[in-house]
Amino acid sequence: MDTSIVGIDVAARKLDLVWSNGNEHCVIENTPEALRTYVRARKLTPATCTMGLEATGDYHFGITRWLLGHHFTVKILNPIVTKRYTATTVRGTKTDKTDAEHIVRLVADGEGETATLRNVLNRDKELLRLSQMLVGEKANLLRRLQSLRRKKVGTTQRIEQRIEKIISSLHTLAEALVDEVTETRSHDEELIDSIPGFATKLAAIVHHELGDLKRFKNADSLVAFAGLDPRVIQSGGKLHTSGRLMKRGSPYLRTALFLAANVAHVHDPELAKYYSKKRAEGRSHREALCMISRKLLYRIWAVIREQRPYQVHTHTA
Repeated sequence: MDTSIVGIDVAARKLDLVWSNGNEHCVIENTPEALRTYVRARKLTPATCTMGLEATGDYHFGITRWLLGHHFTVKILNPIVTKRYTATTVRGTKTDKTDAEHIVRLVADGEGETATLRNVLNRDKELLRLSQMLVGEKANLLRRLQSLRRKKVGTTQRIEQRIEKIISSLHTLAEALVDEVTETRSHDEELIDSIPGFATKLAAIVHHELGDLKRFKNADSLVAFAGLDPRVIQSGGKLHTSGRLMKRGSPYLRTALFLAANVAHVHDPELAKYYSKKRAEGRSHREALCMISRKLLYRIWAVIREQRPYQVHTHTA
C-alpha cells in the first residue's frame, strides 16, 4: 500500500494542510481537536500516511505530540531547507498553501528528521538552549554597558551598578541551568568529554542536540545533520564545493562544536598541526574551525559507536 503525505504549514493559530492524494488544501485551527477531526474525516491512519511539518518555534509542539501519541510518523523539516527549496522554484512564490505543498515534496524526497517523543520533549535540551540564550543576552548587555562607558554619555553609577547586577544574575542563572542538567551525566556524554576541546557543558549540549546516533547510517550523515557539510555547486559537468555551509541542523549544535574546535586546535597536537596547515593554505580562522568541527564530529561518531574514550594521538619524531 502506498503511503500518502500530509504537509502542514504551522502558524500560531492555524494549520494549512495539503494532502498528497489530489493535492487537497485545507485550513484548520492549530489545536489537537481540529487535527483529530481532519484525520478522522479523511480516514488517515499511521499505516497509510506520513505527516510533514516545519519546525516553527513552539507552535508545532502540540500537534506533533498529538500525532506521535496516535502513532503517526512525523517528519520535522528545518526552516532553512524549506526556505532554500522555495527560492529554487520558478517564481519563488510563498504562501501558506505553497509552503505546505513544498513540505509534501521535501518529505517525499526524503528530507526531514523523524520525530520521537524523546526528542520533542527533551527537557535537558531545552534547559541548555535557555542557558545559551541567557549567555548571549549577558554578552549583549555587557557590550552595551562598555559602549556607554566609552562614549561617556553620563549614566549614573547607580544605573551602571544595576546593569552589572543584571549581568551577574544572568550568568548565575545560566550556570544553574547547566548544573541542573549535568548533575547526572550519561555514558555518551562522558565519552564526548574525553575528546580534546569538550568539557561538561559542551559535551551535554552536543549529546542532547544530536540525540540518538543510531539513527545516522554513517559519520557523513552526522556531519550533514549538523549542517557542517559544504554547499555543492554544479557548473557544467563539474561539481564544486563552496566555502559556505549548508546550515541544516541546530545552530546550538554548531556553536558548541565551534567553541570546542577553538579550544581543540590549541591543545590537541594533531588538530593544531591541521589548523596551521589550513591557515597556510589561505583558509580563514573561521573556515579552519569549521573543518576542525567536522573532524570533531567524526571523533564523536567513533567514540559513541565503539563505546570507549578517545585516545589522544601523539606524534613522535
